[in-house]
Amino acid sequence: MVEKSDFQKRLMQIGIDGILSASIAMGNRLQLFQALAKVGSEDKPATPAEVATESGCKERYVKEWLSVMATADLITVTEDEKFYIKKEHVEDLAGDVNISIDSFLPICMKVYDQLCQVFKKEGPFGLNYSEYTDFYVAMADFSEAMHRKHLISDLIPALGGNVKERLEQGGMMCLDVGCGKGFQAALLAQNFPKSNFTGIDVTLEAVHLANQQRKDNGETYENLAIIQMDGAKMDADWTNKFDLVTIFDACHDQMRPDLCLKEIHRVLKPGGVFGMVEQEFGSAALEFCELRDEGGSRVKVEVTNFGKSVFALETFL
Repeated sequence: MVEKSDFQKRLMQIGIDGILSASIAMGNRLQLFQALAKVGSEDKPATPAEVATESGCKERYVKEWLSVMATADLITVTEDEKFYIKKEHVEDLAGDVNISIDSFLPICMKVYDQLCQVFKKEGPFGLNYSEYTDFYVAMADFSEAMHRKHLISDLIPALGGNVKERLEQGGMMCLDVGCGKGFQAALLAQNFPKSNFTGIDVTLEAVHLANQQRKDNGETYENLAIIQMDGAKMDADWTNKFDLVTIFDACHDQMRPDLCLKEIHRVLKPGGVFGMVEQEFGSAALEFCELRDEGGSRVKVEVTNFGKSVFALETFL
């Protein structure tokens, strides 16, 4: 038997991890990790039937899913085929942030066939943003999970310029570009009721979902509006309108980020503040290779007056 090279093993592992990632995404979507964390523990492991009952899923399928997670060493299985999540891993698996990234895999695979056609010389020029049907949901959930704990307590004070105090005093006009489901805008509106907030997103479905969620949750903030609008082509009447403009994890998603930033500059009042949360890297492949070797990602909070960076905060998460 010929021994596989390290490179061959890596190729095989990539394929296995891809399937595993899809299984993690399924568990996240069906709340299976949360169900297991609720009914099982190291002192009292749970049966597949208990997890199935808690999650509202079929026992036979839940058992197979639990076995996959145990084989991947994400959860623990006992000799009598019961399962639990180690205490130190509960927050990672049943929390919000660390496994939400896996949700992007099934979303991207939905357009697999269409994208193969786009690659061909005679194929379409590209895909419409709307074809990535649930991307805005996954991105919004991911962004919300990252920023929920830090937006009010860390980011807003870090903007400087007495922004927090001015928001509390009231009268500030604020805009969130690429707001998705509107979590950040809604949280700001809730915490600073004397100031006014507008969220815009190019995806109509995201705007509808944002407004429906506010309605379902009984969140009728009079100081908040979520509307559909392209960040690269904002309302002509908005020139010098806003005291504060924010964009969370969305600048790189714009078709023309340069036009979006020009528009932000236009709608900001003189002396206004622009706060951006964005990955700190460009498009060079070598840079991504170096980032890979570092073993992580760089997140940067940037406040700029368009030409001079007045504040930068590395990875506050």
